[in-house]
Amino acid sequence: MMRHKNWLAIAFMAIGISLAYSQQTVKENDYTITYNKAKIDLQFDQSNAIITNAIDVNTQKPILVRKEGNGYVLDNLSPAEIIKVEYQTVTQKGTSEHTTYLASPSASSGEINVYFNHAVNTSYSQIQPAVNLGNTLDDMLISYINACQNTLDIAIYNSYSPSTVTGIAGAINAAYARGVQIRVIYDGSTSSAMIPLLNSGIPTLASPNNSSYGIMHNKFVIFDANSSDPNKPYVWTGSTNWTVVQIDGPDRNSVITIQDQALALGYKIEFEEMWGSSTATPDLVNSRFGPYKTDNTPHTYIIGGKTINSYFSPSDNVTSKIISAINSADSDINIATMVLTRTDISNAIISKYNGGLTNLNIVMDTQNPTGNQFETLKAALQTNHVVKFTNSGIMHHKFMVVDNFNSTSDPLVLLGSHNWSSSAENRNDENTLIVHDLNIANQYYQAFAYLYLDAGGVLTLANPEFTTREFKLYPNPTSGLITIDTQNAYALDNVTVSVHDVMGKNVYSNEFPSLVHENITIDSQAAGLYFVTIQSSGKTWHYKVIKE
Repeated sequence: MMRHKNWLAIAFMAIGISLAYSQQTVKENDYTITYNKAKIDLQFDQSNAIITNAIDVNTQKPILVRKEGNGYVLDNLSPAEIIKVEYQTVTQKGTSEHTTYLASPSASSGEINVYFNHAVNTSYSQIQPAVNLGNTLDDMLISYINACQNTLDIAIYNSYSPSTVTGIAGAINAAYARGVQIRVIYDGSTSSAMIPLLNSGIPTLASPNNSSYGIMHNKFVIFDANSSDPNKPYVWTGSTNWTVVQIDGPDRNSVITIQDQALALGYKIEFEEMWGSSTATPDLVNSRFGPYKTDNTPHTYIIGGKTINSYFSPSDNVTSKIISAINSADSDINIATMVLTRTDISNAIISKYNGGLTNLNIVMDTQNPTGNQFETLKAALQTNHVVKFTNSGIMHHKFMVVDNFNSTSDPLVLLGSHNWSSSAENRNDENTLIVHDLNIANQYYQAFAYLYLDAGGVLTLANPEFTTREFKLYPNPTSGLITIDTQNAYALDNVTVSVHDVMGKNVYSNEFPSLVHENITIDSQAAGLYFVTIQSSGKTWHYKVIKE
């Protein structure tokens, strides 16, 4: 059974990232978005595109839109605005009407934490070691619930709690008792032992149970989405259901938490589409699940300086996003997924491999559903690069790490509740995130490496340059001064050296035209662990140093 442990003992293991906002440009659909402070620039692929309407989804307030060159500027935006944009394009076939949704960057911290409930291989850590919480994921969730102040929206496939006053149900009931508005959606076709333990005053909604619908397979929580403090809203999501075997094991799972108000508001739109209203009471007339939902949320968020894509199933064609992520790879693809039954996904993987990307590694669970692509992939890829997880429990992940070994590409991790199946694509309620960030992707890679190697997989080092040149950093531990020595007679040209603390904050950065022997200093920083990154000519080296 899940037990309430002393989560404070492990909370300090959580590693967050908070980076300052900076201008970013993202290509999406038939337009390019440039995110600026208080405004968004839109450049349409077609020069004759016309914006006909733009409103704030939450307030229905009109958005100031002005034409600028061949594009448009959405101006005077507040942080974390969700914007509905309607526009027209004209072709030889006539005028087409389009609707899209955008999100202005939040004033939130952008802190991201990743947690696993199983061992990880931190020898593959490039920036931050991945966090294994063991059987204490429920305690971490309880800590977030205990910190919730105003609103708590939960969409959970199935759940368990030991009683009304302990475990997850106890935390939810305590939040309700202190005045938090709570709404809960759960799957109507699956056992959820926690639901009857909730206070009778907490409104709940079961998903439909009919032949046209699949399952409500989400596992997300939205904390304080509309808080006046932008550092309060969080989204909790991932692959972990709230049952004993899913949290305590032996099932292997992960969770990601993201502190961002815009993302929380986007998830709230999805929640309320299923709920059927924006009030505390569900509206069964307006409620939409599965194939009846619409594509009505932003798909790109700028969070802590990172680009994060958000998609919901079945409305957002998530399989095409998985394939696009596969096709984006330049050096390596690493997949941990419970099932893979879609031939279009397996064809994309095989095509990428046949095109020359041979550092392609997959670990799948032993389940053998109809259409399982395991044998097809095993035959097409290198020996021992497609393996089955045969230990006890379910390897329940649904994530893919792309370009873990190529920081100059677009390192990313795709994750969420969406199994790589037709049910997830066409019938189930699911959520998927793509985080474009080496640090977060690498934490998932550390989990992948443990599972894959444990299953007998063989890893190929994508960039031999990581080991062909070894630097010497000394003294280590240091009182502040760090000497970097190439240990070679020749210099390394155009070198960037940066240092981050365990929270992801950059505490030192400098560029050197050439480097053989240089000194850097972190003497003004507090004692602790620091991560030194050295970059030159597209190659990257990572080191850890301790400041005394």
